Amino acid sequence: MCRNLIKKCITLLLLLTFATIPIPISSAEKISFMYLYGEQTQTYIELINKTNGAVNVASPNFFELDNNGNLVVKVDKTLTDFLHKKSIKVVPFFSNHWNQKSAQLALQNPQKLADDLVTAINNHNLDGINIDLENLTYHDRTALVELAGFLKNKLAPLGKTVSIAVGAVDKPTTSGWKAAYDLKALSRVVDYMIIMAYDQHWETSGPGPVAGLDWVKKQLDYMVTQAPREKFVLGIPFYGRVWTNGQNGTGILYNNIIKAAQDNNAAIQWHQQYQSPFVKYTKADGSVKEIWFENAQSLEKKIRLVNTYGLKGVAAWRLGQEDTSIWVNFSTWLNGHIFKDIAGHWAENDILYLHQQNIVKGRDASHFAPDAGVTRAEAVSLLSRIFQWETANTNPFTDIPDDYWAKEPILQAYNHTIIRGISADKFGPEQKLTRAQLAVILQRAFAIEFEGQLKYDFQDVPANHWAAYEIYTLKSKGLISGRTSEKYVPDSPVTRAELAAMVARIIK
Repeated sequence: MCRNLIKKCITLLLLLTFATIPIPISSAEKISFMYLYGEQTQTYIELINKTNGAVNVASPNFFELDNNGNLVVKVDKTLTDFLHKKSIKVVPFFSNHWNQKSAQLALQNPQKLADDLVTAINNHNLDGINIDLENLTYHDRTALVELAGFLKNKLAPLGKTVSIAVGAVDKPTTSGWKAAYDLKALSRVVDYMIIMAYDQHWETSGPGPVAGLDWVKKQLDYMVTQAPREKFVLGIPFYGRVWTNGQNGTGILYNNIIKAAQDNNAAIQWHQQYQSPFVKYTKADGSVKEIWFENAQSLEKKIRLVNTYGLKGVAAWRLGQEDTSIWVNFSTWLNGHIFKDIAGHWAENDILYLHQQNIVKGRDASHFAPDAGVTRAEAVSLLSRIFQWETANTNPFTDIPDDYWAKEPILQAYNHTIIRGISADKFGPEQKLTRAQLAVILQRAFAIEFEGQLKYDFQDVPANHWAAYEIYTLKSKGLISGRTSEKYVPDSPVTRAELAAMVARIIK
């Protein structure tokens, strides 16, 4: 049987197995806001499809300003319709692209600007607006608050949101572009503020992290004193920066960073203080390249700050620049540690991965019970749902009465030689499934075979063990492993954590 079919069947088995414990997870979903910029429609669609359902707000650049401060509308209906079909809110960002003059001209009449934006939002069935006016001054802050207020008054009754991107600061400031954002006043007229917590080091600065964890925390420590913390969304960078001889820190995508490191035989390093990866190497021409960037490890630490600080969610600039491995556990990081009893557990990542895939659920809303077992009846009954065996007539088991909940599945599996009893007339339905029994059930049900010489290398599973063939077949396929390198421990009950880890290795 092909490997893909095996994966599909086992995935279904686990989904059904844990579906017998109905535990709805109820918690307020955090905002997962992704900026869309610089790509074509089809590319955006492909990027969204890779996010594993982790995005609930998308923000394409549908609104801009011309040099005279007039609104330019360029809504992509195809993209909007696609996002709505994915149940993703479309909240485009309205940008001046750092053009100070155009933004200041537009803000001379914030009421008209708001009216124009609301008309476009309604005409194109959009879900709100994200104000992203940058490179303004302290003197523009009142007009910016007025614009947000006018928008809020018109859009709130329609169920549409108003948000604004604000600079990250760690103290009061009246100079520079970040002084344009009156956090206290803005918090009263917007639904949320996206903190642009990146460019700690920028194009014309010296090399350093784009958003070191200690620096991000310092900004948050101050900003949550200026407005309710639930009004803030943490902005994170998906991009990196590369400096040449310590100058010109231009933006660079994650995939290009990895390729550059590989092409130049440069090791990616981890900075303990900044909790950020970096790579440094010398080119053949003698120039020194230094790249600071974000990977899954560094992004996880920042995303988890949303729950540490009690923020409204996370936003990222921009989709398509990221380490795509983040999408496996992105929602789990964002919405908090779902299961209290798996923190630090050896199978934590595998459990979270399967939970994110909706393959496993907890025993209740906050507990997975990783070390609990799975009964023989549970496993067999659910195999029958996958294969839909015909009804069996023979019942040799005295411990399976006619009213037993899993009678039919057990007898169906027995009559198809998928399972045997623990004796001639006993099935042991409530007994915990052992590791040996699991190997046998999986091998038989999915007809897994191995072409080649089996290697009998577990000390506790000799070649004449009753489940040796099945155990070593699955091991040779890379589908199972021992409790240690020397022992499989065949008679030990399978735990929920082991089952999760086993399946995760198969389907990842």
